[in-house]
Amino acid sequence: MVLGGACGSFQWRPADARDAAPWTTPATAVFEEARRQARQAPAKPAVVDGARTLTYGELAAQVPALARGLVRRGVRPGDFGALHLDDACDLAVAVHAVAAAGAVPVLLPPEAGEDELAVRLVEHQVWFLFTCAALAGPALAATERSYVRQVFAFGEVAGATSCADLAAPPGPCGVEGPPVRVASEWSLCTPDGCFTHADRLARLTRRSGTLGVAGTDVLVAAAELGRTAETWAGLIDLALAHGATFVAACGAGGPALLAAAERHRATIAVTTPAALRALDAGPAPLPGLRLAVTDEPPPDIAATYRRHGWTVVAAG
Repeated sequence: MVLGGACGSFQWRPADARDAAPWTTPATAVFEEARRQARQAPAKPAVVDGARTLTYGELAAQVPALARGLVRRGVRPGDFGALHLDDACDLAVAVHAVAAAGAVPVLLPPEAGEDELAVRLVEHQVWFLFTCAALAGPALAATERSYVRQVFAFGEVAGATSCADLAAPPGPCGVEGPPVRVASEWSLCTPDGCFTHADRLARLTRRSGTLGVAGTDVLVAAAELGRTAETWAGLIDLALAHGATFVAACGAGGPALLAAAERHRATIAVTTPAALRALDAGPAPLPGLRLAVTDEPPPDIAATYRRHGWTVVAAG
């Protein structure tokens, strides 16, 4: 199946049921496209969040290294692994490392406190957790009230294994990553529920067709979207699936989104209807910007779009 949009190279092919090879899921297909981009342009930014930039080359190296580490530490296909992270670069690596190990990523709200985290960890029977220095306090406390037995951290966190220590080199045969056998119908879990591989593929296909993403695009997303885990992760995957660049806007509101769009010369900006109303403040930047809104755009500000020369669509 070929996704719609400007890039026709991204395909999803379920393996023959008689074949002993791993299934190809939306997550693994996205990462394969990212690896292809890494071979062509390893220094190209894949994800940008604040002062951090994750290149395609770094993504292609870190994901299989962490996946191998997870497998060697006992993670099995179908296990659930939680991600409590506040940085888009870390999130991109962790989602695909967990999926590459055959496990199911469970996205936890960055702003969640200990009680909410404990409930969600138990609800999904999470066995391992990724966190970071900024969020480690409530995350580690919540694990004491859950089934979690292993905690990994981006950065140095007391009581957790750093991702630097988790990463494992290729085996003696030079295999880049562990074989993945999908043992669960679930592809991703969020506070809004779990999504099957078919669900995730449908959303990725729809967004690809709506926005027409190509490898030359820079997609900047409003910070407010980080509160909606599936949308945030989905937009990162959308960029990676086409060899484009994802940028997380620093700060909430329309002005912050426009500042990020100007700074990174964005061609696509994704925002919420509430933040959309603030975009008319100040000079009109980036004529030709494709503006995607997570819900139906308010009709009363359509004139603003025309004046700026923007194309406006529903992000889906």
